[in-house]
Amino acid sequence: MVAGSIPAEGAMTADLEGAMISPAVRRRLDRIATRAALDPNVSGFALRVRHADADPSDDVVFEAADARHVHAVASSTKTAAALLVLRRVAAGQLALDQPLASILPRDELVGLNRFGGRDHADAFTVEQILAHTSGIPDYYERVRLDPRSDIAAITAADPGWSYGDALDHARALEAPFAPGAARAHYSGTNYQLVGRLLETVSGTTLADVMRDELFRPLGLHDTRLLTPDTLAEFDAATPLLFRQQAYRGVRRLASLGAEGAIVSSTGDMMTLLDAVLDGVAAPELAERWLSDFRPMRRGVDYGLGLMRFRLPRIATGLPAPGHLLGHAGMTGHVMAGDPVSGWRVVVAVNQLGAPAAAFRPLTAVLRALTRRG
Repeated sequence: MVAGSIPAEGAMTADLEGAMISPAVRRRLDRIATRAALDPNVSGFALRVRHADADPSDDVVFEAADARHVHAVASSTKTAAALLVLRRVAAGQLALDQPLASILPRDELVGLNRFGGRDHADAFTVEQILAHTSGIPDYYERVRLDPRSDIAAITAADPGWSYGDALDHARALEAPFAPGAARAHYSGTNYQLVGRLLETVSGTTLADVMRDELFRPLGLHDTRLLTPDTLAEFDAATPLLFRQQAYRGVRRLASLGAEGAIVSSTGDMMTLLDAVLDGVAAPELAERWLSDFRPMRRGVDYGLGLMRFRLPRIATGLPAPGHLLGHAGMTGHVMAGDPVSGWRVVVAVNQLGAPAAAFRPLTAVLRALTRRG
């Protein structure tokens, strides 16, 4: 592993002579990481770069002096949860077109989507909640923080919410469309249901399912699911910012479950990304998983727990078509890989007030990697 550490004064002390990284690229990455680490809106900047054909020991790794080894990865958790569901589909234990009401109690689904004046509780499928095509509203809209408030105090005192609370919040919102649309509507409620589905079919807790069926088999030794019983994992992770304020919402994050409660290192998340992009995680479904996407918002399509980022090629320098596959989270965590060039990048900026800030170093890194000379 080729590692770097960014001291508090910002001087880079990295030795980046990875097998596929030239000295010129090494210097570019050095400048990018140093600049990102010094950004006052970034907490504990971390970066990992890998090529699909290289050994993990050749990773280029940066960790700022204020970074801890693990980070709250937020919605990048969805890829892990989707993988567990897809493995069960591949094993014949579930089907993507299976009605959700055949797995979960129907009364939990009633009222989640009343588009067009009728209740669609019986129409939801496993595929729809994975792909955000269920039309179920995003409950998180009702618990979103006011950026003008005292974020540190409010989040420290926030008790979080339960699965039932999340569903009740969703029922109070208007559905954007009936289930099965050709477009995606990003909704944390879908992955609250994914978490409950995994607990139901496994007969144990989501934390146990993830530990026993994903973290241990893939060797994700730094990865945990933050739960109300494991709140100490929050303090072990790099501190989070909400713009210029400290974010102390440990119970809020622990409420997210399958939609966003993983705490992990860049190394472990790169391992997860490798397993997905190399098709080894769920080989029977790999082709579909890596190609089946629906438009969600400008520049982003959504698949089965996977995002496709359609970033401008002028920004990334990637070869055609220039689409990255991976996931992003509201803590400013991004994991993304280019199937054509083979470059894969994991970035953590630990900033909830402007999570898109992670894409600045991401695109800069890709330009550095693909630039000639």
